[in-house]
Amino acid sequence: MSVISVETLNPSSGAVPSNGYDSVSLAGFTEWEVSDEARFSVVVPETYRAGNDFYLHIQESSPSPSLRHKWQVTTLIMRPGVNVTDEQTVSEPSSIECQSPSTPDRLTRRTLPITGASEPGRVQDTEISAGDILCVVLKRADASAQEDPATIKVFDLSLTVRVDESAESDCAGRVGTIFDAVRDLFNEATGGFLPDNFILRSINRCMQDIAQYNYWRRDTWIPAASGVNRIDLLDAVAGYQDVHQLHFSGQSSPMTALGSLEEYEEIKTGSSAPSIPEFYIVQNDSLYVWPPPAVDLPSGFCMYHSYLPDDLTCSEDNPTPPIPRAHEMLFVYFVLKQAFLRDRHAPGAEIKFQEYSQLYEQAKQNLLG
Repeated sequence: MSVISVETLNPSSGAVPSNGYDSVSLAGFTEWEVSDEARFSVVVPETYRAGNDFYLHIQESSPSPSLRHKWQVTTLIMRPGVNVTDEQTVSEPSSIECQSPSTPDRLTRRTLPITGASEPGRVQDTEISAGDILCVVLKRADASAQEDPATIKVFDLSLTVRVDESAESDCAGRVGTIFDAVRDLFNEATGGFLPDNFILRSINRCMQDIAQYNYWRRDTWIPAASGVNRIDLLDAVAGYQDVHQLHFSGQSSPMTALGSLEEYEEIKTGSSAPSIPEFYIVQNDSLYVWPPPAVDLPSGFCMYHSYLPDDLTCSEDNPTPPIPRAHEMLFVYFVLKQAFLRDRHAPGAEIKFQEYSQLYEQAKQNLLG
């Protein structure tokens, strides 16, 4: 699987998105209003495997919970050495309508195929070949209902396509190369003892183990309700692990974390009037704040927290582990550790289990630093 990052957006025929940056993470983004559009071009890799389609991945966020927006894509193909006019250019439309998460400003990944509507590996009736130029026009179009009035922030655009690699697994992306490494070291090519679903489950268990060490972190905005001092974190923040800092909207300093529920109860006795929340504590997946907010705010609390990413898959939807490629052998070691635990009655299995357990722990410490 080849990942092609989109570094530059060029103007198209309509209004163009504006540029901005996140004040907390300082990550750059483009802001898309309805009817904004832009274009970019990529060259089909020389290692492109014929018959496969290109997928566009959009990393986006919106401050509006549970509202809808639509992305519309037009893909055009040009071939070097051919004098192509507007009338002769082959193009193909595609689109995806999205609903923003219930949590405002949550970073979300959207994926849609931009080729192969009529037949895989083609733009209309033209077969994609290595060296072709794909021109992609991206537009925010009108949603069918419940249009999000806010601008959609796009933090990253990329394309993925399958290319000829040494990977033999049917799984997409880097998950496929992890599968191959596991089978090579286990000396099993066919999947007789280690079926694909066992390997994939083990990879996602490895993600859970890493998440417990607070490796993945992000900011999430949580609505504030007037007079309400308790928030169910399992409902408010998908996959949250630990809360590391909490800000209330409009305040420059973070709220104060309390050490115990007893201390929280003592502070509550001082005043019961809603105001600007100053203190918080997390107990049993509930976030308690005091004093309770005096107003309703869709983006009331900014919570900096660790989290568990979405499960990896074998398909084009999320096949890339969210760690640097140089560290992905830790997934291999974890799967092999689980494999020899499963095969613990075989001769030498206990020794192999200990060996891969040690390799995994070392690789995990290298990742966590």
